[in-house]
Amino acid sequence: MKETPQQFRRQNVKKLFDKILLQSKTQFLPLSINVSESLNDDFTTTDFSFEEKGATQRIITIRNSKGKGFIDGLFLGLYKEYIKNYASLEKLKLVDLMVNPIMKAGTNIGSGASTSVLFRVEVKNHGIAEFQHKSRSMIYSSFVSALETFQFYINCERCFYKIKLIANDASSRNRGDILQSCMVDLSTLTEVNTYA
Repeated sequence: MKETPQQFRRQNVKKLFDKILLQSKTQFLPLSINVSESLNDDFTTTDFSFEEKGATQRIITIRNSKGKGFIDGLFLGLYKEYIKNYASLEKLKLVDLMVNPIMKAGTNIGSGASTSVLFRVEVKNHGIAEFQHKSRSMIYSSFVSALETFQFYINCERCFYKIKLIANDASSRNRGDILQSCMVDLSTLTEVNTYA
């Protein structure tokens, strides 16, 4: 499958994470998710936990995140957890969710189907970004896609401010070579979001 220009840009940004953030880049590893719905309530309650690795290492547990469906609860729970420290997340808006069951003809009573979940996120003034995961569970794939979305944009913001710090230091020491490299890296990051 051919990469879209947006996927190509994102790969370039991920290379920056490796270069700038090194071992401290943020990673989210799913641990558990529980979804509760009632026919008597308009809201779905989502409880989930994941491990955050990188600059800090901790277990994050979000309880009673209510939304209009578990995707909304999941997205809102992550947003509320991280918006305090990463202001650029306010530019994200979940605009579409595509679920594609991958069925195989067989003799089993159950389907044994895998599910591909695609999150489409609009980034203000930067278009649509897509995050996809495939597994045997629609809930798990949605959870991973949401974590990957937030992980990516959190790393973008962390990388941006670290490069700005390096650029300011290079400028104060009259290191035009380093400053020029920083400007190229900042340009790469601003292709996917704005910061400040």
